[in-house]
Amino acid sequence: MKFLKNISKLSGCQAAILTNQSAFGYNGKYHFQTYSEIFDLKTIFLPEHGLFAELQDQVSGDELKYLFGNMQIVNLYGKEESSLVPPKESLQNLDLVIIDIKDVGSRYYTFLTTAYYILDQIAKLKKETGKAPIFLVIDSPNPIGTKVEGSPLLESYQSFVGVKTVLHRHGLTPGGLLTYYNDTFHLNVDVVVVPVGVFHPNRIPSFEWVPPSPNIPTQNTCFVYPGMCLLEGTNLSEGRGTTKPFETFGAPYLFGEAKQELDIRLSNHQKGTFFLRNLRFLPTFHKYVGIICEGYQLMVTKPKKFHSLYFTLYFLKQLGELFPKQFEFLKGVYEFRSDRPAIELLAGDPYLLDYLYGKHSESDLEMYLENQESLWTKAIKPYRY
Repeated sequence: MKFLKNISKLSGCQAAILTNQSAFGYNGKYHFQTYSEIFDLKTIFLPEHGLFAELQDQVSGDELKYLFGNMQIVNLYGKEESSLVPPKESLQNLDLVIIDIKDVGSRYYTFLTTAYYILDQIAKLKKETGKAPIFLVIDSPNPIGTKVEGSPLLESYQSFVGVKTVLHRHGLTPGGLLTYYNDTFHLNVDVVVVPVGVFHPNRIPSFEWVPPSPNIPTQNTCFVYPGMCLLEGTNLSEGRGTTKPFETFGAPYLFGEAKQELDIRLSNHQKGTFFLRNLRFLPTFHKYVGIICEGYQLMVTKPKKFHSLYFTLYFLKQLGELFPKQFEFLKGVYEFRSDRPAIELLAGDPYLLDYLYGKHSESDLEMYLENQESLWTKAIKPYRY
């Protein structure tokens, strides 16, 4: 992995940046404002949710307007799937493309997929013209650390919510994951990683959390997200429209004797690593808006031992058994894709899907996940530091 500790060599370069409000410093400035004092910053690439995380999931940013001098704004989350890939002309005549945006440690989270699409376009530009900008990653810590969970996403399931080969919880920093992409997919882009403190020595410390998107309000949300994001592919509310999305979840139909049995089954799963608080909640938007839902708040008590993905897979399997007439996996368009249901794009692995339909036991799943996680840990060793 290439590192850079002296920025003076890059001063004055023509640059573009992928960023949002999560890149913010003690000096009261967003990082892109600081870069405009160092580089000739030409373009801001907008990720999903917008520059200030104004928009909810799967909402086009085409209508967003910003005024930052003569900088061009290129929205990379529009109304069509083609909008996800930056136009080649937006990368031409640049010396530098800066990636300065927080990740939450899970492959579903789309910011680093957007960064990967930029990286891939730079690779194509380099192949076609022999010239391409440096891909500069301003690295920041993974908010949920180096622990990994899950299995590799198969290429046939690849989408905006998952790049092939990556686990559900990848255990890497943005610099590590993007360098992994560059090497693994033989993109041959000049990738340089810079620890965030080099550019921003007075950055916000790790205990201060700037929400990178509307439904990741706290760092605790990140610990449950690698599993609970699967609920987006079901008719359960994942807590959007509440103050604790992904930690709060449920549906109007979770009641009666089947709910009591569900409580018992969940209480015996991964004992001592989490606590479930029974509750009722009223989503103010998204699924079941204005309808009271029965459900839970998931409180992780031992983050280093709790396996979010396994918990959610187990939970969904129990719902299929206890609420067979009410529980459903959603159909229709999800993140621009209509050829596969959302649960398939999110799970990304036929083995996990078979488990959800009762074709594998708990012990089988545990062994499978342990093996896949061990292989991934070995594969990413060069990209950890």
